[in-house]
Amino acid sequence: MAYIYTSADTLKKREFVKTVFDNNLYYKNGIYRTPTMLNLLSHNHLKMKEKGLLVYEKKAEFHKEIPLCGEDGIRTHDLLTASQTL
Repeated sequence: MAYIYTSADTLKKREFVKTVFDNNLYYKNGIYRTPTMLNLLSHNHLKMKEKGLLVYEKKAEFHKEIPLCGEDGIRTHDLLTASQTL
């Protein structure tokens, strides 16, 4: 991976960085930061953070499934059943 990056021209390097960080890489308080990164390359993000190279702050992921309970502990299924009987 390092060889590919170092041998690439500037435009290809920019495309590589955009791809790896989903175009979300930014610089703040003396360190690079990103909320997104390819999972394939995220395995050593803690080492990069320790070295002061990169802070990887994952975005909150949306749940793909509907939760079984609402805020008050009422089951979604119970709400649907109650609304159908009205």
